[in-house]
Amino acid sequence: RGTWFEPALVDLLDADVLQALPIVHDELEAAVTAHEPAELVLVGDDERVGRVADAFAGLIDAKSPSTAGHSHRVAALVVAAARQLGEPASRNVERAALLHDIGKLSLSSRLLDKPGRLTPPEWAAVRAHPLHTERLLSRVAPLRPVAAIAAAHHERLDGSGYPHGLTGDDLGLPARLLAVTDVYEAITAARPYRAPLRPDAAGAHLRDEARAGRLDRECVEALVASQAAHGVRA
Repeated sequence: RGTWFEPALVDLLDADVLQALPIVHDELEAAVTAHEPAELVLVGDDERVGRVADAFAGLIDAKSPSTAGHSHRVAALVVAAARQLGEPASRNVERAALLHDIGKLSLSSRLLDKPGRLTPPEWAAVRAHPLHTERLLSRVAPLRPVAAIAAAHHERLDGSGYPHGLTGDDLGLPARLLAVTDVYEAITAARPYRAPLRPDAAGAHLRDEARAGRLDRECVEALVASQAAHGVRA
């Protein structure tokens, strides 16, 4: 009272009511939901969830000037590459692309925009952002199906990725597509610590990664073909 919280609001609290509230998360959530005014209830239908995902993509990318537009571009690349594979992107993979970096909201902007090499503790913090993504999305019922896909965007087929060190047997097509498109978009965009690659150099890099067994070759070729269809030589 008077430090964290507004005293006038604290005075409205009823100690007996507070003490009667459950402390287990699921029970507490149910208790709060039961007291929500009916006229304020919002239904998380597919259209609303889509709008929320789209809005959060903009919020995520606003975290750092160097990532402006990243999530929406990755989503567009995923859709285009999936179309090349003859498997139109599902809502889940598109939403996973929009939200894959939501875990970066837990990181300091000074860390994300650091122009020099990261220290080992800083790098460990950055590498944890997919875990935060997975935990956040898993808490939202309509987004639980996209949590694992979104969290796998830094995983690699040979197990060298992070955060879980998954291998090809653990990674389905949506996760493989997201990994390829995330790399392509990132290396063709400027960062504080490096210049962007030209699309042709980026395509060559993706093919090198596929030959090394880290990225899915079919997804790489689908991305390159989708870019060529738009007049971009990757």
